[in-house]
Amino acid sequence: MSKDALYPEPPHLTIAVWSPEDEESVFGRACDVVVAAGCVSAGVVESAPRGQQYAMLQDLDDRSIAQLGADAFETAVHGLDPVRRPLRAGYRIKGWGTVVVEHLFGTEGETHPVAVSLAADRLGLPDSTWKASDRKAARRLAEWATGVLRELTVSTGAAYGAIGVEETLPTPSALRAGAPVGSVVFVGSALPDGVQDRFRAALPGVEWPGGVFFPGWHPFAESPGAVDQKKLTGASVALGGALSGSAE
Repeated sequence: MSKDALYPEPPHLTIAVWSPEDEESVFGRACDVVVAAGCVSAGVVESAPRGQQYAMLQDLDDRSIAQLGADAFETAVHGLDPVRRPLRAGYRIKGWGTVVVEHLFGTEGETHPVAVSLAADRLGLPDSTWKASDRKAARRLAEWATGVLRELTVSTGAAYGAIGVEETLPTPSALRAGAPVGSVVFVGSALPDGVQDRFRAALPGVEWPGGVFFPGWHPFAESPGAVDQKKLTGASVALGGALSGSAE
């Protein structure tokens, strides 16, 4: 079993969504999205027995990692194993290496965000240090990550999502407590209009099929507008409040 099948090189670029739908179903759809985006299975899945609540994966003492054949891998990642549920699944993509679909930090009893994580490559470095080749590589990865987020939002019915380097996606309860969602953000159209308006006041947005994408960071936007961090935090709190009662 490859030691790095579930461990991308740090720092990590994380593309994450939170959906009110069943998180195992969301996990399986995320696996389908990365395959459609050019990833191939590494055959490695981390799982745990069903029926256990957790905040962090580390809370589960009986996690195990297995190398599976193609059919068993698909059964596991799509939640069809009656005994164990998937926590992380390993993939590979040419040029960027390990890609992991995973459940992020949550709270016990609260739906966990689902993420696609990989090495941040040039996006993990200050853009002031980039050479021409670095800018090209960073733009290519940003475009790929944006496409993955867009497909995740469509396929999972996501209420919100974000892309960040060494950042987790806050759960609704964390948003209500004041955790900002980040500056490359998706906000779903099913939310009250006032929520999207608050994000528009914080940073520029682009219309997507299921909501609005707010790319407040170069190179996700070629010339991003200034991000009002205070308004972004307020918008994040409003987002968490709009989802009150939907997280459990």
